[in-house]
Amino acid sequence: MTIDRVQICRYLKLYGRKPGEALSARIDAMLAEAEKAMRPARVYLRLDDVSRLDMRGSVSLAKHLAGCRAVYLVCTTIGAGFDALQRRTAAKSASDAFVLQAIGAAAIEAWTDDTEDEIRRGLALGERLVPRYSPGYGDWPLEAQRDIMSMLDAPRTAGVSLTGTLLMVPSKSVSAAIGVKKETEEAK
Repeated sequence: MTIDRVQICRYLKLYGRKPGEALSARIDAMLAEAEKAMRPARVYLRLDDVSRLDMRGSVSLAKHLAGCRAVYLVCTTIGAGFDALQRRTAAKSASDAFVLQAIGAAAIEAWTDDTEDEIRRGLALGERLVPRYSPGYGDWPLEAQRDIMSMLDAPRTAGVSLTGTLLMVPSKSVSAAIGVKKETEEAK
């Protein structure tokens, strides 16, 4: 996994500006710490019967997956070590914690993108992925995470669980559904 500095700066809300010398040094220092703390994990499962995915009445998800022949359920995380680093850092420096938060956001997106790439390499000839769609987007309720986490056995396989209020632990984790279409179908 390569964590893109441009994405870190995007999460720092620099709006295309380059970080100054001091901020750049803090990014470098915090990135080195983060890379030591991260333990990326992932799990995914292909469902060849899209109807096995409980869409919970989500019109937006149904539209997003329309025409899909299969769907992958995915869970990714950069691990609990990153959460521990965030807590230690926040106790010492709010500015470093802000930088670390941006690094974590860029890292989980990069890891989830890497996971999609791995799935894409395993597709049958003539298949393509549609963009991932996560519980909480559109009208797909966050409660759908329970089903995804259960079907993937994510606490055991990826070390990711849900709190009673449906927050993912570790915090830098993603759950999603990724549809599979025939290559000839137009992207919608």
